[in-house]
Amino acid sequence: MNTIEFNKLVHELNEYSNNVMSKKGPEYTQESADVLNNFKATAKRIGISPLKVWSIFFDKQVQSIMSHVNNPNLDKAESLESRFADVINYCRLGHALFTERESGIIKEVFNNDN
Repeated sequence: MNTIEFNKLVHELNEYSNNVMSKKGPEYTQESADVLNNFKATAKRIGISPLKVWSIFFDKQVQSIMSHVNNPNLDKAESLESRFADVINYCRLGHALFTERESGIIKEVFNNDN
């Protein structure tokens, strides 16, 4: 793949991931103004930190991709493009959660139970 083809592919995946984020955002935030609400609400419900919730959701996407790495003939419940777009979006959301933690907006719980 040459640079032009690669740049086109990257551009298309970025556009796709932005579109996915726009469509899924209201559903996952439960229409909250806080785009991180899904992680925070789930964390509160089950008693763990928002970053731990994020890490579980992120890992699910990575595990799906890894399944296809290990078995190229595996049936696809979702397209790999969709999985990669989700990984990109989870990276963006994770970055936002880390930013909030470092600014003191959210508090992280550090113990063996969480």
